[in-house]
This record gives sequence, C-alpha cells and structure tokens, in this order.
Amino acid sequence: MHSLQQSLKAALLVALALVSSSAYALDIIFDYRFDRNGWFSTDSDAGLMRRDVLQQAASVFSGLTDSLSAIQPGAGDSWSVRFQHPSWNSWIENVTVTDLYVPENSLVIFVGASSFNGSVLGAAGSGTVRAQGSQDFVDSVAVRGQEGALADVPVDIGPWGGSIWFNSQFSWYAGLDESGLAPNQPDLLTTATHEIAHLLGFGASAAWDALLRPADNGWVFTGENAVAAYGGLVPVDGVGAHWAYGVQGTIDGELVPNLMDPGTQFGNREYFSDLDYAALADIGWQVSAVPEPSTFWMLLLGLAGVFGRWQRKQPRTLAKK
Repeated sequence: MHSLQQSLKAALLVALALVSSSAYALDIIFDYRFDRNGWFSTDSDAGLMRRDVLQQAASVFSGLTDSLSAIQPGAGDSWSVRFQHPSWNSWIENVTVTDLYVPENSLVIFVGASSFNGSVLGAAGSGTVRAQGSQDFVDSVAVRGQEGALADVPVDIGPWGGSIWFNSQFSWYAGLDESGLAPNQPDLLTTATHEIAHLLGFGASAAWDALLRPADNGWVFTGENAVAAYGGLVPVDGVGAHWAYGVQGTIDGELVPNLMDPGTQFGNREYFSDLDYAALADIGWQVSAVPEPSTFWMLLLGLAGVFGRWQRKQPRTLAKK
C-alpha cells in the first residue's frame, strides 16, 4: 500500500508539472494604502522586514500558473469591491475600492494591521464585488477569464485578490531565518502564507465547496489530485475550510503537518506539503513546479473560524496530535 501511494504521488507531481504554454506565473501585488497604523511603513526597519516577509510568502506560490485576464474598466464599465478594512478599528468597519486596475495574471492584496484584544492572529477575505458594463467586462471581474468558474458545478477560480488583516497586539516574529523564532511567538511568514492560500481559494471558493462531501465524522475533500496525494478522501475541519487535525502530507517523501490545517503551536513554522499544492490544482490552479522547502516559507496558524468569507485564525497553545 505504501509503494502504491508513493507511485500515485509521483504521478501526481508529474501531472502537475505538465502545464499549458499559454499559462503565466502568478504575480501577487501587495497594496499598502490602507495600512493607516504604519505596520508596514518603509520609514521603519520593522515595517520593511514585514514587507520582506510578505514577499517571501508570495514566493511560496511562484509555481502556480494560469491565464488570468486583466480587470481594466473601459468606457461604460465600472466595478467595486467592499471588504473589511485591513487596519480596522472594529469588526464592522469596511472599505470600498472602485475601478481598481488588476493586471493580467496578477492578484492585488490589501494589507494592514490593528490591535485586537483577543486570540485571533489574522483574517483574509475577498469581499463583496459589484460590476456593471459589457458582459465581457463583468465576466472578467467575476472569473478573470476562467470559464470553468462559471459552470453549474465550478471547476476553476479567477479571484481578483483580497485583503489581509494582522493582529498587531502580538509579538510577531518577522524574520526569514527560522532559527530566530521564539517559542512564544506567532510566525508572520507562516500566517501570511496561510492567508494568501485562502485568497487563492483554498477553503474559500465555490470550486473548493464543490469538492466537499459529507462523511460519517464530518466532511471530506474529493479532489482528484488531493485524493491521489493522500491515498484516499481527505478529511477536512468542521467548517470545511482546512484539512482536519492529524491529516499529514509529505515534503521530499517525509510526512509533515499540512500548512493548511487549522492549527500550529506558537514558535513553529510549517511548509506547504504535496497535499496542500494538490488541493490548489484541484480548484483550478496549474501547479507548474513545487518549490524546495528551503526556498519557500510556510504557514502557522490557529483555530479557524469563518466571519462572512473571512478566514479568521487563532493561536493554539497545544501541539497538534
């Protein structure tokens, strides 16, 4: 059985590497205009370090390719997106951006931070989108040219981007060298990577939801690539947004906790596994290459909840079983 699973995983990685020549590498653009508290300010070393961490988190997805159309309003076209302010003063504070230009093969992610006296580490969401104008323009806003996202049962995703908020009350580790991470610190790189994955549709898209099925003890994910990597239907958490606790993937043939499960102990850094990448392939991303663990820096996080379409994270004080 073990050799069969290894063969399936090897075949999976080969399949993921065979991508269309018309696909282009995904570019993640961070927008700091709503960072009103200066957490990512270029006027401070701390802010610059946090920006570097975000860029490193984005590089985790450098192996994803697709052909996303630009969102560029023409005459008679208009669109807006309303999302939670990334430096909010209360959970109900929202912001609206109108006629944002999103380049082709790119996502725009607004980031910021504010202090919240609670255990939530961060949250990400894509907001509520409205568009009007030509049908081609409306479709470009909704699915970025990914026709499978318009199917009755969606098999693809074409997001515009989203917003990520970080809880600045914590003493975050904002370094790239894992050896500097203290036992009582949440890892900014880990958290940022996890939240970006949600904006890519992991646990937060119609294509993901279409692959969920009820099971005796909750829900399972039925995506072909993920099932091949795991060796069976993959258990997910109670809200259907992450892998279930205890589900493991592999990196270089070694079993590891999945970056996209619900929790990680403070002081830990986790890495995207073959199973995490496989799920992104199942919801429509083309995975052209899997970065070596030494060149990508993955996610920590905690208990998952859902606030609208936001994925909220809370730290866990207990190690995973």
